[in-house]
Amino acid sequence: MRYPDEFNIPTFPAGPRIASSRTLSIAIMTVFFLILCSCGLLLWVQRSVHVHPFLVSINGITGNWEIIGHQHGAMREMSTTQTLQESVIGKFIRNWFWIADNTDLNTARWNKCDRAADCTPENKTGVETGACGIYCLTGDDMFSRFNSTVKPEYQARILDGETWRVDMSSVQMLPIGEVLPNGGAWQIRAKIISNKSAPIEILAYATVGRNTDAYPQTLGYYVADFNAYRMN
Repeated sequence: MRYPDEFNIPTFPAGPRIASSRTLSIAIMTVFFLILCSCGLLLWVQRSVHVHPFLVSINGITGNWEIIGHQHGAMREMSTTQTLQESVIGKFIRNWFWIADNTDLNTARWNKCDRAADCTPENKTGVETGACGIYCLTGDDMFSRFNSTVKPEYQARILDGETWRVDMSSVQMLPIGEVLPNGGAWQIRAKIISNKSAPIEILAYATVGRNTDAYPQTLGYYVADFNAYRMN
């Protein structure tokens, strides 16, 4: 005979009640075990979820909205020097490979300006508005090279009705060597969106210099040299 299930006899009248109590106890312990498993699962799910905030940049002239890319990997620590230089390169890349379907916008972005008056933190030229965007982020030699080599090609593309913009979420920057307070060398990969062709993938190299008197808007950092190569 199995105890206490089959002990329903006059000499042991508590047998059925003990069997029922045991069954109820087993059910309660099973429920508690399932609750513990659910709590553990909830903790695992909570720790597995990652928040990916991003910024939306609105151009003050065109009104275009642009999502600024963000990393999906683990967070990494960067020095203030590296962060500032990456910021300058990002603005430079966006301005350098930008062709609008509006002549006034292109002219404003490609203009040579008064560095003391237009490239100051107060007027925010070349950052929010885009005016003087290339001049305020480059050295004089680089700006001369843009006017003599790059600008004529862009003007030809404009006549053909072509527009360009950089997919900022595709921009990847890698320092070459040590990033110093006075500047550094960088490798950049990015994708340019054109309305006339498939996306253009580029590999570029930039040298960042520093002159706090001439470039107060970017805490002295500017692009002293830049070379880009089409990869497709």
